[in-house]
Amino acid sequence: MAKTPTKLGKYQIEEHIGAGANADVYRAADSALKRTVALKVLKPALIADEEAFERFTQEAQVLASLVHPHIAWVWDMGEAEGRYFIAMRYVNGRSLDRLLEESGPLALEEALRITGQVAEALKFAHEKKLVHRDVKPQNILISQEEGAVLTDFGLVKAMESSGMTRTGSHLGTPAYMAPELWEGEEASPASDQYALACVLVEMLTGKVLFGGNTPVAIRKHLMEEPALPTNLPAVIVESVRRALSKSAGERFKHISDFVAALREPSRVSAKVMPGADDQKSQNKKSDNPAGIEWVEIPAGEFLYGEKKERQYIRKPYLIGKYPVTNEQYQRFIDANPDQPVPYVEADWAKPYNWDKKKRRYPEGKSNHPVVLVSWKDAQAFCKWAGCQLPTEQEWEKAARGTDGRTYPWGEDWLAGKYCNSKEAGIGETTPVDEFADGVSAYGVWDMSGNVWEWTASFYDDNKKTYALRGGSWGNFDSGVHTSNRARGSPGGWVSNFGFRCSRTK
Repeated sequence: MAKTPTKLGKYQIEEHIGAGANADVYRAADSALKRTVALKVLKPALIADEEAFERFTQEAQVLASLVHPHIAWVWDMGEAEGRYFIAMRYVNGRSLDRLLEESGPLALEEALRITGQVAEALKFAHEKKLVHRDVKPQNILISQEEGAVLTDFGLVKAMESSGMTRTGSHLGTPAYMAPELWEGEEASPASDQYALACVLVEMLTGKVLFGGNTPVAIRKHLMEEPALPTNLPAVIVESVRRALSKSAGERFKHISDFVAALREPSRVSAKVMPGADDQKSQNKKSDNPAGIEWVEIPAGEFLYGEKKERQYIRKPYLIGKYPVTNEQYQRFIDANPDQPVPYVEADWAKPYNWDKKKRRYPEGKSNHPVVLVSWKDAQAFCKWAGCQLPTEQEWEKAARGTDGRTYPWGEDWLAGKYCNSKEAGIGETTPVDEFADGVSAYGVWDMSGNVWEWTASFYDDNKKTYALRGGSWGNFDSGVHTSNRARGSPGGWVSNFGFRCSRTK
């Protein structure tokens, strides 16, 4: 390793924290912005290596566009004193391979949590037409505050770019490479899914799934059926086996589908150790009667409000992936005979009124957000569902990530592309999963437009009204900003007022 520099440009080097084939990584202080960064410095001998230098600069360019809570994004790139560097988000944690080496196999619930967070990062990259190509424990950092963070996009492949093709097509780590890559086919999101399944098995067993001393030995393993642990719940084994299919076309369509399948039909929390007895399933009342799909939001700092003030949420929490739908509210109505259905005696409410006699939501709107619900109605639903309304802080962190973005998806505005606002010209609610381009950095849908969402927070110090967030189909661009607020009386019903739920972990 080259002698550790003490300073590069505005970065004061504090500690050498890692090294790879192409670069050394240091913890450094940004003297201008007063923040800690991970400084990745290209090794001097590789400056003249055209391919290595291209991968280094490509990683910086790619990561600059991947601002996500579970990705180590780039702050800066430059050259100083003849050394080329990338200043990246610093994650105070250790790599997953180190964690497994020191602690052994992980509990199933922890392994699934890490898998879900890495999958969210990969889903975000895939939606931007990028494939990581080197998903492995060494490239996953585990932080107590921030959860799992995916690193090292040096081998990333643009799915629709002619960029680095044959030269880089076989790059990757043999133990995690999907069979199609060994046959010379191009990497795809299905290749990343395969690698993540390998990582999940390794977390549960403490052993590399496709081990071997040489790439040839590993390739032999890839041509055989994987030896999966026998002491896992059947749903885990079936989901992993599908994600490890030899044919990419037989795997899950999306990496998020893989993670969702791991959680069905119910949550499990058994500790999986080599040689442990099978866990017997226990019949118990569901803790999720509404069938809400949850997204985990990590603890940590974020930017809040129009002034982007720094705030901190101390504990991770779960928030609904979507607003509560008519179908989910129907479950609540069916279980609570005394609860009145959403209905208002006014012409403007007619398209959204439920059938009073049948106690049924409007025809064809099962996957639309429920509206005409007051704050009190939302509270009653949450009490039945075993959750609560999010605070404004919880809502906003889930909507705008850590970087204070104006909209859940970023800063760009294009009417009708990202959300159901007034400019879209729809003029009513849409399905909660209609706008795939408008998903937040954490993977939460429909947080701008469609319906205003009740929160648990008072609007002001008078404590007479409650805050709503997100804007609706009746609001223009400025009304669907992630920091925008509205107020509502706790007993009020409006055709564009809905809600989503949250819960503690």
